[in-house]
Amino acid sequence: MGIFGKKTLKTNDKDNAKIKMVEVSQLHFDRDFKNVFQQENDKVAEIANDMRTNAFDKSRAIIVTEAFIIVDGHSRFMAAKKAGLEKVPVIIKKFDSRVETIEYEYKMQLNSRRLTDGEYFAAFLKLDEIRRSNPNVQGSSDEAIGRQLNKSARQVCKMREIAKKADSALLEKIQNGSISINKAHEMIKAAEARKKVGVVEDDSEEKTSNTGKGIMIHSNSVFFSFCRNWKKAGRKVRF
Repeated sequence: MGIFGKKTLKTNDKDNAKIKMVEVSQLHFDRDFKNVFQQENDKVAEIANDMRTNAFDKSRAIIVTEAFIIVDGHSRFMAAKKAGLEKVPVIIKKFDSRVETIEYEYKMQLNSRRLTDGEYFAAFLKLDEIRRSNPNVQGSSDEAIGRQLNKSARQVCKMREIAKKADSALLEKIQNGSISINKAHEMIKAAEARKKVGVVEDDSEEKTSNTGKGIMIHSNSVFFSFCRNWKKAGRKVRF
């Protein structure tokens, strides 16, 4: 069962009727999409070896737009090239907009593979960009994107905060998988806490210094008042 409440897409008889054999050279990646999801070299090599032995499984046809942009089957496409295939089976799917195409791409990837935190974060950035560019969008962005990514609104909120506050070094660590989203968020909050404590300490030092002066002045006033009262009482003040 996929995270969107549907089983991972498989071709049925109706889809098989739409399958066409096209030249591998006609297919190409969507640049934005390719920058988000990285294909696993080992997986591609394994699929390529299977294709050399058993040919391309038509039940796993590559899904493309009318412009032959791949929206599902990126690893199979790369494997076909690696295996030296000249033609591959494709299903051409029509989309009403680029946004619909991108959302479909993301849905298929989220249904069919386990994403890294870096890929989840990149997917969040793209989906959030799409959502913000739509003037008719309604409801909570965090909840809506969370449903798309199968993440809680709280987790999406963390990613949003990271996007706003993380420096390039931290973002690179998330991307290359050396640090998780949760850890990155913890580091940001810890840095903020240290900064806040530092500000408080600076303020405290200033206040302490000022307070010290105040205490000294106040003490001197009390002292001299005490002396005056002491003299009025007819007693000598001794130092």
